[in-house]
Amino acid sequence: MENAQRPLIFFPSANLVKKEGKRKYRPKDIVVPEEERQRNRLIPQFQRLIEAFEKKRMFFQQDMLGIMPEQVLVFETAGSIEGFISAVKKIKGLEWLVEWETEFDPDDDFYKVGKNGERLDKPVDGRLFLVMSDQQALQQLKSLSDKYFGGHKLPDEFKKWGDLFKHLRTVRYWSVIDRFEGTRFLETLNDWIGMGKSSIRFEVELWYQKNNEKRKVYSSNISNLIKNSNGKVLRECIMPQICYHALLAEAPVEVFKEISEDTNVRLLQAGEVMFFRPVGQATTIPLEGDPVEGEKKIFEKPRNTEPLVAVLDGLPLENHDWLRGRLIVDDPDEFQESYQADERVHGTAMASLILHGELDDNLKPLSRPLYVRPILKPNRDTRDNPPPECIPDDVLPVDLLHRAVLRMFAGSGTSGPVAPTVKVINLSVADAARPFSRIISPWARLLDWLSYEYKVLFIVSAGNYVEDIVFDGIEHVLRMPKDQLSEEVLKCICRHAADRRILSPAESINALTVGALHEDSSLFVESGRRMDIMKINSMISPITRIGFGYKRSVKPDVVMKGGRQLYIFNDFTGKGSFTINKSNKAPGQKVAFPGHQGNTSSFAYTRGTSNATALTTRLAHELCEMLYELRETQPHGEQLSDEFIPILVKALIVHGASWRNVYEKIEKILGNEYKRLREKIVPRLFGYGVIDSDRIFYCTEQRATLIGCGKLRKEQAHLYSVPLPPSLSSKKEWRRLTITLAWFSPINSGNLKYRQAALYFEPPVNQFGLKAREEVDANAVRRGTVQHEILEGNQAIPFMNGEAIEIRVNCREDAGGLKGEVPYALVVSFEVKEGVNIQVYEEIRNLIAPRVRIQPS
Repeated sequence: MENAQRPLIFFPSANLVKKEGKRKYRPKDIVVPEEERQRNRLIPQFQRLIEAFEKKRMFFQQDMLGIMPEQVLVFETAGSIEGFISAVKKIKGLEWLVEWETEFDPDDDFYKVGKNGERLDKPVDGRLFLVMSDQQALQQLKSLSDKYFGGHKLPDEFKKWGDLFKHLRTVRYWSVIDRFEGTRFLETLNDWIGMGKSSIRFEVELWYQKNNEKRKVYSSNISNLIKNSNGKVLRECIMPQICYHALLAEAPVEVFKEISEDTNVRLLQAGEVMFFRPVGQATTIPLEGDPVEGEKKIFEKPRNTEPLVAVLDGLPLENHDWLRGRLIVDDPDEFQESYQADERVHGTAMASLILHGELDDNLKPLSRPLYVRPILKPNRDTRDNPPPECIPDDVLPVDLLHRAVLRMFAGSGTSGPVAPTVKVINLSVADAARPFSRIISPWARLLDWLSYEYKVLFIVSAGNYVEDIVFDGIEHVLRMPKDQLSEEVLKCICRHAADRRILSPAESINALTVGALHEDSSLFVESGRRMDIMKINSMISPITRIGFGYKRSVKPDVVMKGGRQLYIFNDFTGKGSFTINKSNKAPGQKVAFPGHQGNTSSFAYTRGTSNATALTTRLAHELCEMLYELRETQPHGEQLSDEFIPILVKALIVHGASWRNVYEKIEKILGNEYKRLREKIVPRLFGYGVIDSDRIFYCTEQRATLIGCGKLRKEQAHLYSVPLPPSLSSKKEWRRLTITLAWFSPINSGNLKYRQAALYFEPPVNQFGLKAREEVDANAVRRGTVQHEILEGNQAIPFMNGEAIEIRVNCREDAGGLKGEVPYALVVSFEVKEGVNIQVYEEIRNLIAPRVRIQPS
């Protein structure tokens, strides 16, 4: 039987059963100071707050007469304080804002201890509780602290404050520096000054207020401060669904001349402001060199005109031979007026890769057109030709993306939805000014909300690392053999992991995030100054950014071929360093490219995480088409309604991912230099691994893949059974069980846990000869919205005909507020080695078939 004749098998409908209990987690014990030491530490801190508040009140008095100023208090604790939000509500004038995770180095006051009470030299986990306070509430807090540290019992309603004082490390105001930290505003400001700009545009993200009247007050206060700084407000965006409130503003450069706690600029001191951010930062890497003119191509137009994939990117060249008749370009904001034909680079490349794959592979084009919504424009502030493309500085990215997706699925104004059939949205765009750090970005929150609201899968890029790769000692680098250089590059990537964090919105929990593999299909012979510094097979690209995601979840989810990125060695810095080579010549991935003087068949070679994301989106489109066919032709296909297809595509892509032999390579290179490879290093680089598409489109004689889907409410569970092939009973043969569970979770943006729905299963370790748990560790797979487990073994275990592996999909509430149903998809593969005389597929299918036939219609 040919592989194509072994389609995936649908599970029969699952049975609703009791949810399994949650695994117990015991946090490490944290030692905190004695009460007298805490009193000596904290009483002065509270006194300084009182004095600083009065100073700020006088500072703002002339601008906001009659308005009692508010400031954000930051409580940093060792460990967490359960139920603290309720304690905040007990004090009039305090308003709960948000809770963030943090960690700090141990000191003589706070440190962890082991099982036997020994001191551990490990970072201490903590929390940042952020609370809006007026002057009266602050005075009451000071009074509570005085009473607690004076040895007096706190009233019952304020007991939680005693827990806080016991674990409190610092208390301070949200500072001017906080409002710029992690935003790359200062670096961008220097660039703007270097360009000679006298005024700049920027985003002011405000602390979100649930009360509409208070939001209006915040907006009015900040607008007045901007106007008083000779600036103006251009746009405002309020999205209650993701707790987001921001202003797009323009002001003179001088406003930001002194970014310090002593600044006299009232805008920078305003308590209503959470962050100042640069705009226009989601940018592409400009390429150098002329494109090559290719042969004229004529393709048959797609017969099915309903798109499954949308692309939010730059404007593509619609009349290029490889794209003509295959794009539905929707440009309500008329971005095309900002483009010349030869500037339509990034959107053309992304459309080319999604429709055709790498042109060097000569693959069949997709069967449907792409829906394209331009969200980028050329940035002519640079000298690059063609210029890089970026989200323009006259819009807020969250507002632009929200309007774009809303137009697709809900319509705008009096018009209906323009692309309701779309199941997958490609977003090969990232915010270079926002590496992920502890806080879920508004972009990512938006994608998470949209995914659940409209049941659509976003496939997003991890982002590119475009800085130099620097080594100490020029001569040492120059003398290295190529293999050793590649190993040093990998070590450098791991050493500087904090600088290579994924870019927003790649931390989105519902999206599928893609990193880049250093591979492509081009032919290339290395010569001249252009160097391939990564000669290790199946290794990540030096250009890709790495994880983790929110709460140390697995990100990127997968890696895909992103082209071989070459570098040029330079010694201008006095150190051995490599700079990205921007040539559009091979190696790389061959794509359609705007030509000169009206040429419509030109091509070039590009590379990066955008490319890897586009190729993953192409795979997603093909999976959608396969699932539509399976739904019509296979038993029990009717359970696969349209809303489940994006989630099942997400599950299938991850299901086809694995580390292959990467772990052994990295272990050999890093040796004892890095501990906990399995928990921290390899998942950070590869996520769940490299995608093998052959494993997800069909089954083989020795491998059966089953798929299912459903909806669960909190505290519910579904039970699935995977029949064991009778021929395997009592045989000492290697076997592997791969289980992948994916879902779209609603979100609670005001809660630290964020993810409202936690779905999970307990893998059948030590059952039916399955002993070893492979690849990503057991804790990391539970932190996101994909659980991917691989179990292997070779024990000869007897079992009865009809025995099955049971998989219970459980749903529990995580962040609070979970009310509706949570859609999920499950993919399970059972296999033995190819060539072994056990008909795994036929035996499992035949055992499932009777169950299918007796199912009620």
